[in-house]
Amino acid sequence: MKGTFFNQPLEWNIQTDKESWGQGECIKGTLRLKNHGQDPVDLTGAGVAIAFADIKKVHARTQGAMKTEASATFTEKELAPHAELELTFELKLPENCAVTDKKSSYYLSYGKSHNENHLMLKIEPNPLFTKIIGLLDTFYRFKLKECKSAKSGVEYKLVPPTSRDMANLDSLNLTFALQENSLLMNYEFQVRKLDTSGVTNKINKESVKIIKTLTAREFSLGRDMINQDYLLKSIEGVIGEVKLKSVF
Repeated sequence: MKGTFFNQPLEWNIQTDKESWGQGECIKGTLRLKNHGQDPVDLTGAGVAIAFADIKKVHARTQGAMKTEASATFTEKELAPHAELELTFELKLPENCAVTDKKSSYYLSYGKSHNENHLMLKIEPNPLFTKIIGLLDTFYRFKLKECKSAKSGVEYKLVPPTSRDMANLDSLNLTFALQENSLLMNYEFQVRKLDTSGVTNKINKESVKIIKTLTAREFSLGRDMINQDYLLKSIEGVIGEVKLKSVF
C-alpha cells in the first residue's frame, strides 16, 4: 500500500509491507519526507499513526473523527532545505480490534500531528474465526450473510439451513472474541416457537442466547491449526439446544 501527498514545501511518501492485515498484527512500513523549500521546516509531532474512525465522518472531514491508538514520530525536530528523512514504523493492532466493515475502519494517518493525510486500512477477522465459520458452513450448512465489528468482538450473521430439524431457526448471530488464552463464542439465535396459550395458535419469535468459552487446548492444536473435533462437538451441542426435537 502506497500513499503520497504534498503540503508545500513538504512531500510525504508512505509505503506499507502489505495490503491487508488481521486482528492483532503489526502494520509495518516506511514514511519518507522531503523538504522542497528554501527554509527549514518544524517537524515537532510529525509522523504516522493508526486511528479508528466512522467512514462517513472521514468522508465528511468531521473534526476529530479519527481516534489515534498508536503512533510513531520523527525524532528530528526540523528538516533542512532540500533534505530528506525516513521513518521506519511498526504499529501493532489490538488483538480484538475492530475489523473493516461498511460503517467503520482503521486508517493509517500521517503528516504533521500525524493527521494531514490518511490511507484506509483493510483489517480482516482473526483466521481462527474464519475457520470456525467454515465448519458451520461445511458441516451444518449455515451460510454467511455478513461480517462486521461489534462492541464485544467480531459478529457474523448466518442464515440457517432449510433442513426439517432446523426449520424453526430464523437466523444466527455469532460473535467471537479472544480473552487472554480463551475463545469466547456468543451465539444468538432467532427461533420461531408455537404459542398455544391463546384462542388461536400463533408463531412467536424469541431470542436464544448461548455463550461458550473454550480454552486454547480446546480450540487449537497448535499454530494455525484448529481443534476441529472439539469445535464440532461444541457446535453440535449448541445447535442441539435450539433445533427441533424428533418425536420418534
